[in-house]
Amino acid sequence: MKKSMMGVSAMSLGSLTLPGCASRSKVIAPLHQRPVIRPQGNKVSFLPSTETREGAYQVLKPLEKEILAGIGNKQVVIKVNAGMLLAKHRHESTDVEQVRGILDFLKEIHDRPVWIAEGSGGIAHSMFEGYENYGYMGIEKEYNCKLVDHNDHPTAIKWIRAGHQHPRPIEIVSTYFDPNVYLISACRLKSAGGVIVTLGLKNVVMGSPVCHYKSKIRDGRNEKAFMHGGMGSARGRELSYNLFTIANAGVYPDLTVLDGVVGAHGNGPWNADPIEHGVTVASTDVIAADRLGAELMGVDYGELMYLQWCSNAGMGEDDISKMNIIGPDYKKHIKEYKLNENIEIQRDWIYELKKNLSS
Repeated sequence: MKKSMMGVSAMSLGSLTLPGCASRSKVIAPLHQRPVIRPQGNKVSFLPSTETREGAYQVLKPLEKEILAGIGNKQVVIKVNAGMLLAKHRHESTDVEQVRGILDFLKEIHDRPVWIAEGSGGIAHSMFEGYENYGYMGIEKEYNCKLVDHNDHPTAIKWIRAGHQHPRPIEIVSTYFDPNVYLISACRLKSAGGVIVTLGLKNVVMGSPVCHYKSKIRDGRNEKAFMHGGMGSARGRELSYNLFTIANAGVYPDLTVLDGVVGAHGNGPWNADPIEHGVTVASTDVIAADRLGAELMGVDYGELMYLQWCSNAGMGEDDISKMNIIGPDYKKHIKEYKLNENIEIQRDWIYELKKNLSS
């Protein structure tokens, strides 16, 4: 009985109690999680813009009714894409001006504190080093918001596929599938080195595995690396499957805001070059947002397998002809992005998959 009650107590802990904690309370067990989304409606807001902050604010206005209904009494969390920490990656990370634009919008409809969340990626250090390098540190004085390092939050085990097609456990920060969270994905349009692009869904899912930067037992291990599969995997294959698996387990954004005022192309995600594009996209359907984002980048959607699988599983709309795109003709704003120099290696398994499916 005592063990049973301890289990119930641990299960009741959630990330909502832990911003700013000095040490992480680990919860290595399944938690109550957000239901897999079945978006109602297919509205996507598109806006040409040369101002990042204003673009983020204005692109959200047509979605105000849906956003307000979705937030309800939930904790709003803005997941930024800024886990590399070093100042040289600032142009590839979520622009703090995009976050200001989102907060400008939220303060008109929401009066409770908003969390801005991220955790270290390639470098095992506190996220606050990155917040400082990317110009975030003053934002708490401007808005009713709090910067958090999500690596200090509880985690739970999910199962993904490693190389040689065997299952392996991975620790996921439970904030990202907490049913009491309204999760906003804020990131740039960006090329990538594993699944061709980084957009709204990948920002959240790939950001959700924990980095044990404080743990001597785990030697500062960053569990994001497990998403790629390891030995026996192919470039992008296991990552695509694992992005789909974790998203389908409840790790997905309720609202996606894509900043293409200045995108990042070439050897992304963290050795990319800036590209002036002048576009912004937002939707409460992450698949629809990412689909349009890829189109604006001139990327072949037929090669974005994880997004197709998510759409096939009912997580969102990927048929542009069925979307209600609010804004001018997006086709006039397509700008072909240079892709990572390893793009053909990324495509090899896709060619093989399609060949096998057609035989």
